[in-house]
Amino acid sequence: MKNHRQARISAAQFATMVTSAYLGLGIYYFPRPLVSAAGRSGIYGLWLDGLVAGGLMWLMFRANRVIPTETLSEYGPQLLGKPLGYLIAGVTIAYHVALAISAAILYSFVIGNIFLPTTPIWAIDGAMTVTAAYLALTGTAGLARTLQAAYLPTLVVAVFSVVLAISLIHHPVLLIPSGDLAIIPILKGAYRQFLIFIGFEVSVTLYPYVRDGDRGEAERYSFYALIGVVVVLTGIYEITLSIFGPALISQLRWPLATTYGVISAPGFFISKLGTFLNVLWTIVIVAFLALRLWCLGHDVNALFPHPSTKTFQWGVVIMAVTVMIMAPLIPNAKIDDILSTTYLIPLGLGYLAGVPLLILLAARLRRHLVSHLRLSSESP
Repeated sequence: MKNHRQARISAAQFATMVTSAYLGLGIYYFPRPLVSAAGRSGIYGLWLDGLVAGGLMWLMFRANRVIPTETLSEYGPQLLGKPLGYLIAGVTIAYHVALAISAAILYSFVIGNIFLPTTPIWAIDGAMTVTAAYLALTGTAGLARTLQAAYLPTLVVAVFSVVLAISLIHHPVLLIPSGDLAIIPILKGAYRQFLIFIGFEVSVTLYPYVRDGDRGEAERYSFYALIGVVVVLTGIYEITLSIFGPALISQLRWPLATTYGVISAPGFFISKLGTFLNVLWTIVIVAFLALRLWCLGHDVNALFPHPSTKTFQWGVVIMAVTVMIMAPLIPNAKIDDILSTTYLIPLGLGYLAGVPLLILLAARLRRHLVSHLRLSSESP
């Protein structure tokens, strides 16, 4: 396999890209699944999700270390055998497409409902997907720098908005987590909300592009970012619950968008800061889509006998067109929610747990082959 990569990325850029790959999906449902299932105890479901995501991320990174200079689609058919290796590559591609479709159509519904009620959903979806495809085609380092420049300021504004929302709290007693640990409702809420953490399987494709010697640091930064995400989501959960109460949150279509809609900063140069943040979240969704398309381009490219830049580019374009065509076929957000809960979450959990375990088992049983693959991938 080819070991020549595009310009390498730093540890911080890797962590930013991994975080971008999971935070964009399900964010606008938050915290409705938790509150609907467990009420005030839903916060425990969020923390459980964070622990599970951390464990699965650790497992995924361990698998990535088996052959750190090649993507799973490149070494999988050799390590696992061609039938199983190509099957996993196909599942990876299909799952990337499914996540991209779900994220694109969900945010199209959000933007259409709040800002562009007369604009066709396909037009909103198409605009985001074309932008994401352009970012994916800029290359690994270019995409990483773009995400760092645009994504991190968005999160800073999000945290600032949460602080401003404290003045809107109507039910301060709800800031105190409930002492009622109803296990089944908490698990149910955690399962449905785990959609917000699915997506870091991009690391199986992204890992070889990290600079040599920086991969351990890249893993640590990814864990730090995950902890930061859980902390920020905890603040959003507490603030949203204290503003609206559990009963109203269960009825809101987009709880996060509604919360942002009531946040204002009189005297600030952007008075409707929450509305502005709703627009900024477009960056998060476009980043999510761009990473999916980037991974799809490389995974499709790896299936060719002689991978090239041209096949990567065509892979990105074809997959972007696929997303643009298929996303508008989902008629409404309710159907998207049902499809996500029924298929994307269980498949994602199965992938994040099953694929790394399979790789680690195969690596243990075929140590000589792993050594050979490492040497061949590192040779000029």
